[in-house]
Amino acid sequence: MNYESFRKNSQKEFLGLCPQKGYIYSVKLDAGKYAVVALKKAKITVLITYTVQPSLVNR
Repeated sequence: MNYESFRKNSQKEFLGLCPQKGYIYSVKLDAGKYAVVALKKAKITVLITYTVQPSLVNR
């Protein structure tokens, strides 16, 4: 992920500030795929990526 794709991504959520890494965000990458990234001086560092599974609803 680069800064331009991060900037244009409308599905990101600010999580907090780390003195070492910078601003921390959760960013949706694709359907069910997310990344936690750090933004510092216009540089993006991917900290983790994860996949969520759809929840099952009992009917």
